[in-house]
Amino acid sequence: MTPKLVAIDGPLKGSTFFVSGDSFSIGRKADNTLSPADLSISRYHCVIRREGSQFRLADLDSQNGTFVNGFPVKERLLNHGDQIDVGASVFLFLAEATEDPSGEPTLVLENPPSAAEAAPPELRHSMIGDSPAIRQVLDFIARVAPLESTVLITGESGTGKELAARALHDNSPRAARPFVAINCAALTEAFLESELFGHERGAFTGAIAQKKGKLELAEGGTLFLDEVGELAAPLQAKLLRVLQEREFERLGGTRTIKADVRLIAATNSDLAAAVREGKFRQDLYFRLRVLSIGMPALRQRREDIPLLANYFRIRHGTRQKRRVHGLSTAARDCLMRHDWPGNVRELESAIESAVALGSTGFILPEDLPESVLSSQTVGDGLPRFNQALAEAKRDLIRKAYQQARGDYLEAAKALGLHPNSLLRLVRTLGLKTELQRPQGG
Repeated sequence: MTPKLVAIDGPLKGSTFFVSGDSFSIGRKADNTLSPADLSISRYHCVIRREGSQFRLADLDSQNGTFVNGFPVKERLLNHGDQIDVGASVFLFLAEATEDPSGEPTLVLENPPSAAEAAPPELRHSMIGDSPAIRQVLDFIARVAPLESTVLITGESGTGKELAARALHDNSPRAARPFVAINCAALTEAFLESELFGHERGAFTGAIAQKKGKLELAEGGTLFLDEVGELAAPLQAKLLRVLQEREFERLGGTRTIKADVRLIAATNSDLAAAVREGKFRQDLYFRLRVLSIGMPALRQRREDIPLLANYFRIRHGTRQKRRVHGLSTAARDCLMRHDWPGNVRELESAIESAVALGSTGFILPEDLPESVLSSQTVGDGLPRFNQALAEAKRDLIRKAYQQARGDYLEAAKALGLHPNSLLRLVRTLGLKTELQRPQGG
């Protein structure tokens, strides 16, 4: 029996393709097994290869990525019912359908894998990437998740520290219990103490009822303390007691409460330096960093940028109900050259903006935020190319508006641009105030 791809969306919707032989390739070039006439698909986009009784999907460094169940992949063993997105087409990977006695279709493989052939359970996580830096993080999570030890996650803002913490929880024996997160930098000292440890009725003005804190809400599960370096000294002492004695009291209370939680902390600051400066307790620091992992900055794993960009393209395209088929080569080059000081969070924001403001089926350089474009350079020691290009664009737009007497529709027509594209350029190039004219002016 031969597995098959059933097109459930896109230009091939309703078609079925049998995955026969040892290799089934998808791409625009005619020598692929399946060659849709779709510009959002690369010439050689992806391939499904037979591995014994299993099938592995591999992306062939495609421009717009290959997705399985909504996540971009480089390689992935396929399972029954996996949804595969390739350009504008969406396929369902199915084994040959047979009928059981009830008449319901059943999915089977031609040669089901034996216990010896079966792949180990996949790590549950939401991190996107296939770079050595991310593989190292995932390897750490796989080894450390089953343990009870406290973990300290370090890294710049926007690198995905909470995603790593959730993966540690989701792959631990505590996975069925709560994962509770609290940002230590987002609350005042008094409010954070109440949020963390809870309070008794009458503990302070406004405490009209007893309240359980995050420690109690995380009972049996995991408590994630983000930006733990922002804890005030009194709270550092209380947290140290929790880690040492596994117990605490609510604010204003006298009853000791046992704390059955695993603690994971994160920081984007240098805690070792804070210890040397007397701003963070050394004993607490050592208690927190029993196990430690650093999340890589995006500039340290540039090969993951296309995967992330395409993931955010689809994610925000779905949210905004706008189908964007991919990134242009020039836009992808811009993303690859930017240093991303805000890391993955900044990249997501850039793609969300491009999806919202773009007016074509592909993300173009001009759809990207000016902060991304203005950072582009051409060679060491040369002037910033995009700064010069931006000024040339400003001059052209000024002249077009002048000739059109301020009518942006006429100006767009003269420039050969869609009016929405012109308005977007006016905004991103900082010309909005300059080009505004009073009504009837």
